[in-house]
Amino acid sequence: MKIRLMAVLGAHALGCLLFIALSWLGFYLYTQLFGSLGSRGVAGGLALLLVFYVYAGTNLLLAVLPPGWWKPALCCLLGAAVLAYLLPQHPLRAIYFSVLSGGLSWLAVLASARLVERLRG
Repeated sequence: MKIRLMAVLGAHALGCLLFIALSWLGFYLYTQLFGSLGSRGVAGGLALLLVFYVYAGTNLLLAVLPPGWWKPALCCLLGAAVLAYLLPQHPLRAIYFSVLSGGLSWLAVLASARLVERLRG
């Protein structure tokens, strides 16, 4: 049981690190292609910090939940919530971060299941 929990938490922690790295990469590519960001001030950064906190909390919840149908549903719900939160003000960021958060969460679920299977056998 401890090995399963450690493997799952490690896979989801790696997903959180990838979220930060891919967020930075997305902003870097955007500024290289289109110039500076359209919004100024701290509001955009604080919104994305909130998105990261929700992403990290959801991944912690996904890590401790037993396998079942609610894991993909929770990943889809996370992507939809991020899309609904960012869409009115930042449509391009909304699409990028909803796919990033939902997709990385699902990849972390799949990687943790694969890792637990590999450690058991």
